[in-house]
Formats: sequence, structure tokens, C-alpha cells
Amino acid sequence: MSSTVGLGVLVGYDGSASAESALDWGARDAVARRVPLYLVTVVPAGRFAHRMELRQRAHTLVEEAAGRLRARFTGLVVEESVREGDAAESLLEASARGDTVVIGSRGHGGFTGLVLGSVSLRVCAHTSCPVVVVHNAAAEDATGVVVGIGGPDDDPAARFAAAQARRLGGGLRAVHSWVLPVTGLAPTLVLPTMLDVDAVTAERTRMVDRVVGPIRTLDPELPVDTVVMNGTAGRDLVTASDGNALVVVAAHRGHGPLPMRLGPTTYAVLHHAHCPVAVVPVR
Repeated sequence: MSSTVGLGVLVGYDGSASAESALDWGARDAVARRVPLYLVTVVPAGRFAHRMELRQRAHTLVEEAAGRLRARFTGLVVEESVREGDAAESLLEASARGDTVVIGSRGHGGFTGLVLGSVSLRVCAHTSCPVVVVHNAAAEDATGVVVGIGGPDDDPAARFAAAQARRLGGGLRAVHSWVLPVTGLAPTLVLPTMLDVDAVTAERTRMVDRVVGPIRTLDPELPVDTVVMNGTAGRDLVTASDGNALVVVAAHRGHGPLPMRLGPTTYAVLHHAHCPVAVVPVR
């Protein structure tokens, strides 16, 4: 996949309920930013009797969806395409056309009990641009955006979150969680007496303020607040997502022979957040 991206929103669409929610989210984002929307559906590759029928049904599916969008959003440029092959790989290749990918949490191919499908997870793990995963039950009246700040390099996630907060008309909350050290004898035996908790909290607060400082300078009218707490990042972000429009997490790509593409915080938020989740790669 190319390392350069275009300007626009790419939506992976298969007609499922979560794909419809993703389509609505992506269209609103494209309209607000005045960029094109690229609508992509993927059919399996291979030699089988109903291949042509399957492709035709896929073309009809995206053409009808594109027609509904054009009628609903005047002036929105919509391009639709049908690709053959592995769904995740095809979406990753197609993502070079846009600066944001929007997908449903689980398509027609997923098991009912799974919150997040394998395609969504693979796209989040390997894309070079932000991915927004939309669940079926996204609150329509929510406007707030939450961003997890794990360290000083998470400013791309903060900038993306701020842009979405401006679009949605709500405020931005930056959340940082840190865990007390343990004795090594048992995870429950923390050492608060050997650590100046207030000093650590103040240090972490300064770090978060440095990350969101440029956002406050660029747009002083955007409400921005920070929350620094002792806790587990994944759990705290899931809690903070309740009642908000979007939660944003930074994806730090692992290195080495067996890199960890998504960390435990990202996994937790993707699977348990109460609102759409944006995964922003941080290099």
C-alpha cells in the first residue's frame, strides 16, 4: 500500500446495519470537510458459478447507496467501486485514495456474538491513516469527543480529535491514565507510600497540557479540558466514551520480528466503547 494518502473519506460498505451507520458517519464528515466520499464494497475473488451475479449485486448495492447519499447531501461528490479479493486487504489498498477510513464494527460475515469483526480489526491494525469504527448504536445527539493521551507523541490523535470536536460542535476532553507501581509480590500490593502521587499527577498533567496546548492556541473557542487519573487507560476511556460522540486512541505501531500492531488499550476501546472509535496511527 502506498504511504501517501489522498483527501477524502473512504467507507467500506456491505449493506449491513453497522455499514449503514458507518456510511452516515462518513458522509457527514465528508460534507463538513467538503471532500469526496469513496464508497467501496468487496466481493470474494475466485472461480465460482455465481461470480458475475455476485458482482452485479455488489454494483447495485453501492450504486443505490451512492444515489441515496447524493439525494440526501446536495453537492457531495460520491464515487463508488467494487473490488475483488480479501476484504481487509482490498480496503487497505483502497485507503490510499483518502485521508480517513470509516467502517462498521461488524459486517454480514461476522459472528453475532462478536463486537468487532476481523476485517475491522485488521484494517485498524495496518492502515496508514485514521480509521473510524462505527457501532450500530451511535448516539445521534452526542457532540463531545474524548481522546486518550498516553504520551507526548500522541499529538496526531489529539489533532484529529480536535478537528472532529469542531465538526460536531462539542468540546474535547483529553484523558491520561497512569498505574501505580506494584511490589512484584502481588499486583494488589501497590506502593503509594514510596511514590509522591501528587507530583506524578502534576508531571503527567503538564505532559497532557503540552500535547493539547497547540490546539488551545489554534482555536481558543474550542472547549478543551484534561483529566489525569490513576487507573487503567482502556477502562477509563471506555467509561469516558459513554454519552460522547467519538473516542480517539493513538495506535503506536510495534517494531521487530513479531510487532504488536494494536496495544491493549486500543483493543479494549474498540471492543467496549459506547460510541464510535477512531484509531489514529502515530509514527
